[in-house]
Amino acid sequence: MKAFIGLDIGTSAVKGVLLSAGGEVIKTVTTGFEYFFEGEAKLLSPKVFTDACCSTISKLAAARGERDILAICSCSASGSTLFLDKNGEPLTPIIGWQTKISAEDSEELMSKEERRELYEVVGWPLGPGFPPSYIFALRKHYPEIFDKTATIAMAAEYLNLTLTGRLGISHSMATPSYLADQEKGEYNEAIIKRLGIEEKILPPLMKKGAVLGNITKENATRLGLSEDCAVVLGSFDHPSGATGAGVYEEGEMLLSCGTSWVEFFPVCSREFAISTRALVDRFMLYGSPWCVMKSIASISDKINKLRKGLLGEISHAEFDSLASISSLGANGLRFSFTEEDEGRAVGYSREDIARAIIESAAHLLRENLEKMRALGLRHDKITLIGGISNSEVCTRIIAEVLGQKIYVTNGESAGAVGSAMLAAIGVGIFKSEKEAFASMGFTSKSFG
Repeated sequence: MKAFIGLDIGTSAVKGVLLSAGGEVIKTVTTGFEYFFEGEAKLLSPKVFTDACCSTISKLAAARGERDILAICSCSASGSTLFLDKNGEPLTPIIGWQTKISAEDSEELMSKEERRELYEVVGWPLGPGFPPSYIFALRKHYPEIFDKTATIAMAAEYLNLTLTGRLGISHSMATPSYLADQEKGEYNEAIIKRLGIEEKILPPLMKKGAVLGNITKENATRLGLSEDCAVVLGSFDHPSGATGAGVYEEGEMLLSCGTSWVEFFPVCSREFAISTRALVDRFMLYGSPWCVMKSIASISDKINKLRKGLLGEISHAEFDSLASISSLGANGLRFSFTEEDEGRAVGYSREDIARAIIESAAHLLRENLEKMRALGLRHDKITLIGGISNSEVCTRIIAEVLGQKIYVTNGESAGAVGSAMLAAIGVGIFKSEKEAFASMGFTSKSFG
């Protein structure tokens, strides 16, 4: 019997699944990790990160029974960057993707016109964060560290280096680095030159689903795996979630609700994708090759902050119970996720407040959808994944606000399931995402 480990490396936790070749989710494990702050920088210890990922892997491996675990694959929110010395040891903490460099440094790095030109090549609009910003700021403000840097990697690539002793990055994972040319499938010489780095210090670009290597003997012993266990290169997290949820065709839409809430559309034409000015990424190995994404950044953090501020420390079950009592519209209460929200809640019941928190986030989704529809992105079916899919109450509220039925397939585990499916494809068990999904026979629930 064959099985695969899939990891979904999020902003604050890693979710893992042990998946059989027949589609049985044998075990799920979630391990959190805590960032620390230096000024405005959101940072994570590389050891804390790899320990969390390896703990997740070892717990999944312990549940394999008589099954052979053939491969491991990770997807990641990506964009979180670290700098390594010639021995592969970290020179910096992992710099979280939510960290922003100063406006002065951002303007010095690149003009607005240059950013527009960069988007055409890399597929993402560049803001004051992500690897180019961190590379620029480190070189400018910490030249003593920059001069010792032999490798620049993002967190998922560092994990794979830890597991195999080898570096590599898929084209999809490279999108949030802003350093790769999406169409050519190679590094963008212009941005690399602009940052004053050489391509040799970046992970080699490889095809998604390629086998990077096998885990080392030391890691095999430590994690309870065979030395024959392969490490397969995964994708950016939302494409992996779409893979695990079976969202493959134009006309389908994925709602991926993690730290950020993302509307995800498979499309066949990069030219059309770029015309939307949204986030664009490579997608399926065989099928709709591109996807378009529109994000409500860090909305889960804002929801949790508002929920705690207005309702106190209550459990998810208590929150759902409150939200289920109120009705559509929450008696006119709407939040904007700004400092003025606490004043808006005065005079409303706890039930209305709970429902309004989720409704208000769903209205942001609806506003995004209207903008995307105006750009030509249609959808006849919505599939929801991410932590909020664990709540039937919240899922129904979102469906009611959007005015459309919502399906849930693999829910919170979809990203990790997509990674495990890609692991199986990487070692030759399946030829494509569609074949793997059909063979595994996943089921869906519908709401609304």
